Amino acid sequence: MHRSVLLKESIESLNLKSSQVFVDGTFGGGGHSREALRLFPGIRVVSIDQDPATGADITGNFRDLDKLLGEVRPDAILLDLGISSDQLETSGKGFSFQKDEPLDMRMSGPLDKLEASSLTAADILNSWDEHAIELILRGFGEEKYSGRIAREIVTRREVKPFSRTSDLVEMVTAVKPKSFRDKINPATKTFQALRIAVNEELTALEEGLQKGFEALAPSGRLAVISFHSLEDRIVKNFFRDRVKEGRAKLINKKPIVPSAEEVGENPRSRSAKLRVIEKL
Repeated sequence: MHRSVLLKESIESLNLKSSQVFVDGTFGGGGHSREALRLFPGIRVVSIDQDPATGADITGNFRDLDKLLGEVRPDAILLDLGISSDQLETSGKGFSFQKDEPLDMRMSGPLDKLEASSLTAADILNSWDEHAIELILRGFGEEKYSGRIAREIVTRREVKPFSRTSDLVEMVTAVKPKSFRDKINPATKTFQALRIAVNEELTALEEGLQKGFEALAPSGRLAVISFHSLEDRIVKNFFRDRVKEGRAKLINKKPIVPSAEEVGENPRSRSAKLRVIEKL
């Protein structure tokens, strides 16, 4: 079952009141929205998710917050950048290296409803040149062996195109040195890089931060939960720039991280960081 990360901390940091408008820009399993409604019964929650299967009020990507919200001026916005456990386990789209599924990784809807023309992970693996693949593995996955993996991808696809997650996991595991030891699966960073590239996640984050901040009512707060250094760097720099401009103040100078208890109960939360800003 999906567990919302930093649930108590994120809702508390938004300083919500029952008469306010709260935008949950990444509805997912709905945990943050439910907690906000539980604590503040009179609050208006506007939930958004790019996957219609979540049941959010609005289907769309938070990079389009200006269009999705229209004239709504929220008092608080939350962006949880993690992938829900439900998506990992039940989507059938190859987000997890622990299951043998099609190498799809598109987040924006059920597999049978997605446009055949939109980019998939298999498309990248089977058609992008070696240099482009190496760049996304290094840039989006911070993969130490990006060159070696990209070279092997191009070699192997000539014999058999990549179509299943098991194909990719087997290849990456074989390519990495036998002495390689890590706390995570050898394919973790490769899967992360492909998912980010397929869904344009970093560009979407930059656009979503800008549009979310502009949409906020005065004294409104924007909270973001990130899960890897690339995301956190973008959030940190965006918040810093708004403070330098005199348009905002930081609610927490250092990111809030999960307690040891939460990490013990939900290991996927271990890399989460929460940053919060208030619009002046």
